[in-house]
Amino acid sequence: MNKLKVALIGAGFIARVHIPSWKRINGVELVSVCDIIEERAKEYSKIYGIPKYYKDYKEMLEKEDIDIVDICTPTYNHAEIAVECMNAGKHVVSEKPIALKLSDADAMINAAKKNNVKFMVAHCLRFWPEYVVIKRLVENGEIGEPRVARAYRRSGFPVWAKWHLDINTGGGVFVDMSIHDVDTLRWVIGEVEEVYARGGVLKTKGATAYDYVHALLKFKNGAIAYVEGSWIQPATYPFTTYMEVVGTKGALKVDNHTTSSVRVWKNEGVPTDFNPNSEDAYYLELKHFYEAVRDDKEPKVSGEEAKKTLEVVLAAVKSIRENKPVKLPLMGEVLG
Repeated sequence: MNKLKVALIGAGFIARVHIPSWKRINGVELVSVCDIIEERAKEYSKIYGIPKYYKDYKEMLEKEDIDIVDICTPTYNHAEIAVECMNAGKHVVSEKPIALKLSDADAMINAAKKNNVKFMVAHCLRFWPEYVVIKRLVENGEIGEPRVARAYRRSGFPVWAKWHLDINTGGGVFVDMSIHDVDTLRWVIGEVEEVYARGGVLKTKGATAYDYVHALLKFKNGAIAYVEGSWIQPATYPFTTYMEVVGTKGALKVDNHTTSSVRVWKNEGVPTDFNPNSEDAYYLELKHFYEAVRDDKEPKVSGEEAKKTLEVVLAAVKSIRENKPVKLPLMGEVLG
């Protein structure tokens, strides 16, 4: 079959990660890149050998023959761009979070259904080999029934993206960064029924977006998780992640600073180490979406799945504001 034609909207940091992954997929042809800063789009076109570049994505949609659009823009305009692209009959993969408003997430989900196109949100940990191992081990009952989990994700403030200063354009650390851990815990343990969070703007001067949050998640099956997101670390602090799940028969943990990717402890015997292959998760997720379009199958991370994760992280923001636990589902919007 002919190659599927892919266009990227947003020539920033994450596009530099996505473009090499697209170029590795044999059935894909990168045809254009777009950014509101035209010089940046032109630069990416030259560096990565992409034939066309645009400043206006609507013009690109009109002029180019495109099958798939990869949205790599700031969170606050995911919904507008995705709906426009899907209404033009394009399949869409968008960076996380799906949006900042639940109504925008609904609009994206409905646009995909109305236009009969594929739509996926790039929650990359679902494709990260270490976390895939965790999912498999828990599903296979290796640690029994999950009862307690702990996850943290820490770094300095993302100064390269000023829109993260405003809670209504970036969402804050829990919405933008801890959403990775929340999505993984939903995937591994199950649905969340209540969130109780603390946090605020503890370091970043002039910001309205929370730069530190810790939250307790209560799952429908009775499990409890502690999730911490921090942008208050020094600029030189290494990006750090950690996740631990304790079950009725054992425990496991994964972090990004030890040689053994996943370690499992059981009630008897010595700890077991798992070192999954080092295949790039960004390549795996984009290859999966390409195959979903090619084979007319539903992608693993649907809009509905991404909305459920968004609801949990927004509940944390609401909990901080109201100084009390918040039950799901949410009633009404939290941001914007």
